[in-house]
Amino acid sequence: MQFSLITILAVVPVLMTAVFAAVMGTRMNKTVDFRGCFDDGEKWTDLGTTEQIYAALDENACDVDTGGWRLGAKIDMCIVVEKTNDFNEDNSFRFSWTITKLPEGKELGNLSHDVCVGFAEQIINSCPHGGVMELMFGPGADGGDIIGAAITADPQQGPSCGTEF
Repeated sequence: MQFSLITILAVVPVLMTAVFAAVMGTRMNKTVDFRGCFDDGEKWTDLGTTEQIYAALDENACDVDTGGWRLGAKIDMCIVVEKTNDFNEDNSFRFSWTITKLPEGKELGNLSHDVCVGFAEQIINSCPHGGVMELMFGPGADGGDIIGAAITADPQQGPSCGTEF
């Protein structure tokens, strides 16, 4: 059986995501599917509305922790989604990244608001229970570079991101 270079290049990112997700899923005592999505646990819809989730993301990460990031730089945070009339308690989600790729020849990559939100959107829209993925996103309309990162986004019941944080 012959494999073309295109086939190999198409399969490698999927396999790398699966391996990364399997390792991260084990570390967090969660199982993941082939895409890197958690199989169970809290859902994004259990936290609040989409607007509430993105407002909390902006307030705690995407409007705050932007700017120049080095290869290997990490952030790991617990983001609280405040209660409303429809949700009787504060809930939270773990959001973390490790920068894995920067623009060619640069020591720092501009991780802008748009790039930060783009990372979160990819997991929120793909994984109802959250997940871990190796992602590339950018450039942002706000000047953000194309950045690669290992991302974790994991919804939790209650305001403290559970016992795994």
